[in-house]
Amino acid sequence: MSITAQTPGAGTPDERELAYRALVRATRGLGLPQELAYVMSGELKSAKAMRQMTTYLMSAHPGSVEEVVDEMLAIVQNRNTWIEHQMREQSNARVTAWYNRPDRPSEDFDDPKDIL
Repeated sequence: MSITAQTPGAGTPDERELAYRALVRATRGLGLPQELAYVMSGELKSAKAMRQMTTYLMSAHPGSVEEVVDEMLAIVQNRNTWIEHQMREQSNARVTAWYNRPDRPSEDFDDPKDIL
């Protein structure tokens, strides 16, 4: 049985907290300051992005802070691109639903009276 120190009244750590802790361990394991992990977690925002960054740190063993920050920015850019793609898909779905609504007036383009 594993015993961990917890603040009285605190619940179990959520997925984001666990991802943050893993990111801190990976950052400290490379000899980088813990504050860097804190800043990266703020930029990465999601547990998935933090896990991706942790995997990079543990497998690539970057040699400088610049390499770490460059990878963090690439992960953030990928996440932002995915979010924008999802927003466009939702917008397109709404427009399609509006065009296909049941109360839409029918358009008869074959009527010769409509020709200018």
